Amino acid sequence: MYGDHPYGSATYGSGPLGDPPEPGVGASLRLNIRVSMVEAADIALPIRVSMVTARSIALGLRISMVEELDIVLPVWITMVDATVTSPAKWTVVATLGGQDISERLTEEVIVEGGEGEAKLANFSMAPAPGTILLPNWTGKTVTIDVAHQAADGSAINPRRIFTGVVDEPEIDLSEGVVRFECTDQAQQVIRNLPREWVDANVGGYYSEVIFGETTDTLQYADARISTVPATLELDAFQQPRVTPWHSEDEPLLVLTDDDIWDGTLVPRLAPRGDILNEIEGGVKYRFPRLRARVVSVDFERTVNQYTSQGLDIPNRAMIEQAVTGMSGWELLGDINYVGVDPGQYESSGSGGTIFTTISITDAPKLALGFAARFANRWVQWVTENYRVTVRSQASIDAIGRAPDTRDGATLDTDFDEGAWQGDPNAAPALTLPTSGDVSLDYGAAGKSDRPAAQNAIATTVAQMRREVLGSHRKSSIEASMPFRADIELSVRLEIDTTTLHATGKVARFRHRLSIETGEADTDFTLAVSGFSAVGLQDDDAPDAPAAPTDPTPAPGADRLRCECEMYIGQVTGAPEYNQNLMFGLCTNARAGADFDAEAPAYPYELSIRSPEVEAAVRDPIELPKSSTYAVAIPQDILEIINP
Repeated sequence: MYGDHPYGSATYGSGPLGDPPEPGVGASLRLNIRVSMVEAADIALPIRVSMVTARSIALGLRISMVEELDIVLPVWITMVDATVTSPAKWTVVATLGGQDISERLTEEVIVEGGEGEAKLANFSMAPAPGTILLPNWTGKTVTIDVAHQAADGSAINPRRIFTGVVDEPEIDLSEGVVRFECTDQAQQVIRNLPREWVDANVGGYYSEVIFGETTDTLQYADARISTVPATLELDAFQQPRVTPWHSEDEPLLVLTDDDIWDGTLVPRLAPRGDILNEIEGGVKYRFPRLRARVVSVDFERTVNQYTSQGLDIPNRAMIEQAVTGMSGWELLGDINYVGVDPGQYESSGSGGTIFTTISITDAPKLALGFAARFANRWVQWVTENYRVTVRSQASIDAIGRAPDTRDGATLDTDFDEGAWQGDPNAAPALTLPTSGDVSLDYGAAGKSDRPAAQNAIATTVAQMRREVLGSHRKSSIEASMPFRADIELSVRLEIDTTTLHATGKVARFRHRLSIETGEADTDFTLAVSGFSAVGLQDDDAPDAPAAPTDPTPAPGADRLRCECEMYIGQVTGAPEYNQNLMFGLCTNARAGADFDAEAPAYPYELSIRSPEVEAAVRDPIELPKSSTYAVAIPQDILEIINP
């Protein structure tokens, strides 16, 4: 089927034509037909094959019947004298708003396009007699096909070269001609695509950190295509397609001296200043590293150590006040007290004998010691500074270093530090260890988490990689030739003439068909990739590097224990009381061998000093990370031949 009609039988002007099937060039044709019948009927299987290239045809036919009947199998095979892409006798088949206007075309038809651009078409038409309403033509659908003109004047084997709409009609009253400027509406068509199509067909990378939040599919597609060595445009049937800049699998269309007009073949080498073989860029990722530390306090003396000097045994209220009064530290669980047994305890010394009695009532209120665990939570802001370089070493070796730099992007995590520190139950929660440190790098899922940062880095590398590749395909070949409909943006060419041998991809084309003179020509520009003959090249995928490791060392044992000692006054050699140095239980002797009533006396108190959180895990830090990515430049052929 060709559109809504049997292939080859569609009448022009009956509606837009669909995309005809395209046989592989030079391939054999095999037409397998199988018919099974359960009741008698005459069979007519007309088969028509039109070919532009000699090839073999196999017609496998199998018919199963239940009774005798007549079978008619007419086969027509037509070999077209000239290719349908460049027919010796051509005709333009055009529709405007679904109506065939082929017979009213005048002057010339021009269709042109460039990589990543909307295709344009211009044609002129002699309008029918009557009132002309120019605005009514604006936005009307336009199709342009070029067909082989058969001996009877009919158009066969049409090939679509443009589908679009009228952008601007203009009338020339003196000539009685309406001229139409048309566009294939590439931007509008792409804008209306589902993003799933872009993801599946364009691929590449997308990061809001790099591109911002896109509002429509056109911006989204432009962002993704900027990370892929390819172009996105519409084909001749106004369908979106992605065409790689270079493909070894794509067959080459070969043009020789017989195809290209004399004097039109012009090679243009890219200026060295336009070539980039090294680009440096960067991404900074700033996020909060949520930290917590668990420390402990452990204080205990025997009952004899208290009673032998007549020391007061700490009461539990005093202990609780000291434990819960540690600023910035949260008590984990309960206080573990070391109980004291009730009874009478005797101690003697220079001050005489002292009897300490602990009643059954007082014993539960006292403790020989205690143990407790505490946690502290804080936020350390971390900036990972990724410097990434994309480099083609082979290009540098061939033409020297041609560097450039790109402004870096920053992914900054939005986080309410005060709210998290002020509420022990605030999310995200940290799983606390028995003792020591724990940390968690926080980022909003899909927005500022590590995958988002890695995607931003990969996107940056892919963009720079495309720039390097793009700068190496700025050499070009320009040429003109008799009209060929198959010279368009998805085609790779090999030019093999007596003065030039080159390969590359069509980057721009212009078809011109003169209705009045019958002249038809095609101008094209071939993008040639490479710089000079090189050997094997390295090529790295734009994967994000691993995150820098946390450089802060694990805390030592002194950072995980609180200070709580015993300081006894009124003993021989006791220093003066100093509240800035004496953290623990301060008390005074009333007996024992070292008792000295003239020695300094201390206030009876209990204090605990928590360990200080060191600056290395508290202050903001910046962690540099450098990575280099190799890019291999595709090597097209560009040889100038001096006969």
